[in-house]
Amino acid sequence: MKSRTGAVVVLLAALAGGLAFSNPSSPSSAAQDPAAERMDKLEADLAAAKLRIEALSNEVAEAKKKMDATAKYAENQAKAAAAMTEALDQAEREGFTYGINPNSRHTLLRGWREMLATAQEDVPEVEAPPPPAPPAGKRARKP
Repeated sequence: MKSRTGAVVVLLAALAGGLAFSNPSSPSSAAQDPAAERMDKLEADLAAAKLRIEALSNEVAEAKKKMDATAKYAENQAKAAAAMTEALDQAEREGFTYGINPNSRHTLLRGWREMLATAQEDVPEVEAPPPPAPPAGKRARKP
């Protein structure tokens, strides 16, 4: 009976020791788990992708604003061109000839000035692109 009790105690001690070293919640086994490392990497990649999507969304919104401003500028240019055409037609009707009928020359100059003034209004500004960021894929190693 003593040998059986000793064997059972040794067996229980060995079993308890084995369970203690194979605890899945221990930090050393989590660091060795490739699925956990992969999950951490995927979560980091997802967070980086969200940041890039937000930045691109902001960039698209800004580009849309600039496109709207450019369309308005082009519309104003078309109106100015129509007004200039009318001024040229009026100058032609008034008998524009060099040195004769100065009123036609005044009409022509006034039309050009109005067109140039309109061409200089509400011109959309284009910002310089930001300097390129260093590549994020490479990490510096410590010696």
